[in-house]
Amino acid sequence: MLYKAATRHPSRTITMQPHSLRLTLATLLAGVLIGVIGGLFILALGSIDEARLALIDVTRAHAVPDGLAALGFGLTGAALAMLAAWLARRFAPHAPQVPAAADAPSGAASDLGALSVNFAGGSLAVGAGLAVGPERPAIQMGGAVGRSVSRWLGLAPQDTGLLLASTGGAGVATMFNSPLGCAAYVVETVVKRVDLRLSLTALGAGAVAVGVSRLVTGRSVNFAVDALPVYHFGQLVLYLLLGVLVGVLAYAQSRTIHAVAAVVQRPWLPHVARAGLIGAAAGLLAWQAPGVVGTGEAMVQSVLDGELLLSMLALVLLLRFLLGPLSLAASTPGGYFTPALLLGALSGALFGEIAGMLLPADTVPPTVAFALVGMAVALAAIAHAPFTGILLTLETTGAFVMALPMIVAVFGAIAVIRLLKSPMLSHGLESMDQGDRGGQQT
Repeated sequence: MLYKAATRHPSRTITMQPHSLRLTLATLLAGVLIGVIGGLFILALGSIDEARLALIDVTRAHAVPDGLAALGFGLTGAALAMLAAWLARRFAPHAPQVPAAADAPSGAASDLGALSVNFAGGSLAVGAGLAVGPERPAIQMGGAVGRSVSRWLGLAPQDTGLLLASTGGAGVATMFNSPLGCAAYVVETVVKRVDLRLSLTALGAGAVAVGVSRLVTGRSVNFAVDALPVYHFGQLVLYLLLGVLVGVLAYAQSRTIHAVAAVVQRPWLPHVARAGLIGAAAGLLAWQAPGVVGTGEAMVQSVLDGELLLSMLALVLLLRFLLGPLSLAASTPGGYFTPALLLGALSGALFGEIAGMLLPADTVPPTVAFALVGMAVALAAIAHAPFTGILLTLETTGAFVMALPMIVAVFGAIAVIRLLKSPMLSHGLESMDQGDRGGQQT
């Protein structure tokens, strides 16, 4: 069970006893370290994305034959993905998919291995063009930092559990500039209960980590959004309908991830070879459509800026719907939060464009508003974490005026996935990891 120590020792009161002071110091120290590491990780991911795009531009500028260029990018994607998968399995077997960083073997060597492999492996996976997000490596790195700090300060077992849950969430917070989303993530997906002491620890670690990471990266939000007009009450019906439709999309995506996981569980191909095949496909796609591959952050910004026409929105949505589960099957360090945000932005913008054609212009909110709401809905529905989806989207975009439409839409989406009995994303990721372990043992 994830972070067992945090769930076995609930605390109802906060007293400044020596162990509480020690936990406070550990929270602050871990937050600073996670902020520095997370900020550097963000810069590394941005640099490797820019390097891939620059290489594509140089290749085209020199008129390299299309077939030769496609072969080169395919081989490059395969090599990077294979290296990322091999590093993860060889040096940090908990790194690829399992979020239980706290359950990994403890010790200075293993913590350093988890940090190094997730940092390098996550960067290599994005460089290969895989559609994975940075949050799962960040969770693992946050857990490694938490274990180290706990060991340095000699925390009690129950305080170690609180710290590990919080530092994993702080890793998420740094990736999305979202301290409140960090606390919600810890409560909804890690310990699955509300506890005052745990909540304060998570908020403290997340706030410090985000503050430090902003000093490193120089950005306060991940996605820039222009000022939005105030919505009318009647428009909430449109947002509710959007929530229902994106909920169906999230259900289909979750089912696809689980279907891919079922294939991965069969030891039909060594995991490194499988990563190579998937990386080759991503590399080929990177040559043909550079903006479609990778984490998807740049594409989210393009959607929010209104740069994609209706037909392009539909095409990119289809490509990312298929590329996401396939990328997860490569079993490299990487998660699915940012790809989920992109799915939501694309589907929301598509809904907004169609609504604008069918309804009077003065009754329909701008397309960017639907894209923002779609981001919150997709993340909430795929991760089964409504508060995380809403708070993370609000903080990562700064569009707090959209809070009520997001709540209404997420309500509709969660109702749909519960009605359809949508499987949880984490279960699909764990199934892929178990499949790799089974394949290694045979």
